[in-house]
Amino acid sequence: MSQALLQLAKDFIAGKMTADEFADPYQEKWKAERDSGLSGKDPAELNEKLSTLFCLADQYNPEQDCHYSEFDANELKKRVSELLK
Repeated sequence: MSQALLQLAKDFIAGKMTADEFADPYQEKWKAERDSGLSGKDPAELNEKLSTLFCLADQYNPEQDCHYSEFDANELKKRVSELLK
């Protein structure tokens, strides 16, 4: 189950999808797995990584007037890439 979330992030940093195609679907799938209890079956380290990816996706804002705590597609890709190293 968590492999699907991880694959979404890998596809995003590989350029197979845009930030818009990544952020919302990732958050929706993460919430569904959390609510169903599936995320509790992941090893703690992986669960933490997937949760951090959720937070990063949540901070993505494609608008020019984004809040200082939000960032654009380039910054999202950079941060996701760093997390997956």
